[in-house]
Amino acid sequence: MINTPLIMDTLIFIIMFTLLFMMITNIMNFSPIMILINLLIYSMMICIKISMWKPNFMYSIILFLIMISGLLIMFMYFSSLISNEQNNFILNKLLFVNLTLNFLMFMSLNYNLNLMFNNMKKFYFTEINTMMEINEMNFQNILNLYTPPFNNLTIIAMFYLLISLFSIIKICSTKSSTLRKIKMSQNKS
Repeated sequence: MINTPLIMDTLIFIIMFTLLFMMITNIMNFSPIMILINLLIYSMMICIKISMWKPNFMYSIILFLIMISGLLIMFMYFSSLISNEQNNFILNKLLFVNLTLNFLMFMSLNYNLNLMFNNMKKFYFTEINTMMEINEMNFQNILNLYTPPFNNLTIIAMFYLLISLFSIIKICSTKSSTLRKIKMSQNKS
């Protein structure tokens, strides 16, 4: 059986690679809002990766809070400055080819790693076994976010984000209307 952190690490890599490929193929159709959403997903993936491979998950929580607060401020600036039109995101054939290749690569990698780890169990390399145990132990740090002694920190982080959201809304609400209205583009025929 393959260890779980390696599977999650591979999945995170595939998601990040797919997002990057989507951004490259649709560079003309991407608005700053879509780029910020991609950046938000990238920062979440990086924080998950850091919490998987570091012995302490506190660094990833602080990094996530800093990056999210900065991205929210940039999101507010961009949403108030860009034109009010609907985003046209085009899914092309290259994207589907990329997703299919990534999925096939992941499945073949998973199969090869299963064979490799089964062969390693036969020879019993102690160094590799200790590395696998360390990685599985570090993977449990993600689960520590919601267990009773450490869940207070998660709740405090959620309240911090909620208070930040309320304060940003209060600062930005000079009028009683919405911050950004989307104008639907009409086709002239």
